[in-house]
Order: sequence, then structure tokens, then C-alpha cells
Amino acid sequence: MSGRLLIVGLATSLDRYAWLPQLRLGAINRPREVLVRAGGKGLNAARAASGLGVRVRSVSLAGGETGQLVRALAPPLDVRFVDSGAETRQCLCLLGDDAVLTEVYEPVLPVSSTIWPSVLSAVADEIEECDLVALSGRVPPGLPVDALAEIVDLAVARRVPVVVDSDGPSLIEAIRRGPTLVKVNAAEAAAAAPGDLSQLQKLGAKSVVVTTGPTGARFLGADGSRLTVSHDAIPNALPVGSGDAFLAGLTAVWLGGSSGPPFGGLSEPAEALRVAAAAARANARRLPAGDISWDQVKAELSAVRISAI
Repeated sequence: MSGRLLIVGLATSLDRYAWLPQLRLGAINRPREVLVRAGGKGLNAARAASGLGVRVRSVSLAGGETGQLVRALAPPLDVRFVDSGAETRQCLCLLGDDAVLTEVYEPVLPVSSTIWPSVLSAVADEIEECDLVALSGRVPPGLPVDALAEIVDLAVARRVPVVVDSDGPSLIEAIRRGPTLVKVNAAEAAAAAPGDLSQLQKLGAKSVVVTTGPTGARFLGADGSRLTVSHDAIPNALPVGSGDAFLAGLTAVWLGGSSGPPFGGLSEPAEALRVAAAAARANARRLPAGDISWDQVKAELSAVRISAI
């Protein structure tokens, strides 16, 4: 049985996917298929990790009429919702037969700072029963800039490993509290600490993974080891949620999914990175985001190359 993962995602969304022959601007478009589901980075990562056999519990925000629908659509994901007091955003992905993907994402609406104690209390309750914490996505306006940092403090105090995948000032504050691993993309890394990956370590992260788009990632371990992940780009890739799938792949190796090797953390970072990259590739093959399995991940492993630098 795998260890238990807690994912905290504060920027939940109602995700709509529409498949249509062709997107025509200034004209009526009639999709032939539409899918609506509970989403956002946190729930997409939870869905992907669950598909890899990880036992996942989530803490997420949801509010308004859209939030009610998100709550109704969340099962079979195991989610503890906290009322945000603000309408949950909606995100739209349009995919034509020409493989052109168009994404329309509503902004995350501000929430009242008064909800933060309830969020922190919910996270504190759930941390007691988990083996790994992942903080996924941005912090809504209105919450404290050190919101994620406070959760890192909770995890560190309880000696639970914690991974941070976020951006902006909240990411910087969280890194300063010494998370086990920071997983960000190249733009987020450059904004937080311009320069080499070591700058993120100097800021406080023990280990760092920076994804560099459709062809790879870079890793800097707590022991100073450096690895490069590379793979060829997938033609007509659909990248929605691939960063979240990468995170899910890492956790599956970390905790030991239903068919994955349990390494008990990052003791075998090369294998964890290989599985993570393969999970991202599997996700990029199709929509909706997060619908991946071990068989799909295994099919991508041979395309991933790991080298020491």
C-alpha cells in the first residue's frame, strides 16, 4: 500500500473541455462533445496521482454556485472543501480537429482573509494522517502572502516532507521556510530567484526541480547532485496539466503507487524524475488533464533520458 499524500490547492476551478471541428473566431462554434469537471492545479495533480495508485487527500477552496458544482463533481477524489466565500472561477479548453488548443482561464477572485484560519485548521488536521504534503497552485488574492509558508512550517514541525509548486511572492515566502522540494517551471524559478538553480537552494529549498517546457527538466539535490532530464517533444502535445502530472509522478515514486517502486523519498532521484517526466508526457497525449495510468506512464519511460551534470 502506498503512503498517503495530502495536496493543498487553493485556486480551484470548474474546468470545461470542448471538442469541436474547428474554432472559428467571430462565428458560432458547436462542440460535438463537452466535459465538465472539478479542476485547478491541485485537483488535477490529485487526479493524476490517484491514477498512479497513490492514496490522496486534498484540501481545496470552493465558493458560490460554481463552487457547489465543483463539490458535486469532485468524487471519486477525496477532497475536504473549505468555503472560500467567493465565486469559484471557470476555465475553458477548446480543442479542434486541427489539434489547435485554445485556453480561456478566468482570474482567481479575491477572498477574505478571515477564511485563512479555517484553511490552516483543515490542513493541520489532515497533516497528522499523511506521509507527504504537496502545495499546488497559486494563493488567491486576500490570503496572507505567507499562507503557503505557514503550511510548510506545519509540515516541518511534524517532520512530514513537503513539496511546493506555486509562483509569485507566496512561493518565495514558502521557499524561505525550508521545504523538502521546490518544483517550478523555468519562468517561476527565474521570477523567484534569477540565475542558477542553486539560488533557490540559497533561498531555502533543500532540493529543486525546474521543468523547462516540453523537452525536459533540471534537478539540484540537497547533496549537491545535479541531473538533467531530456526527451523529444510530442507532436501536437496538449500540455494542460502536464506540470501537475509531473508532480504526481514524483509523488508516486516517493510514496510507492500501486505499481510504482517505493523509494521512501528522493533517495533515487533519477528514477523519480524519469517517472515524473513520463507522467507529464502521458498527460500531454490527450485531454482532459490528469487522466493517466501506470500503463500509459510506462509506455513513455523509454523516451526519457537522465544525465548527471
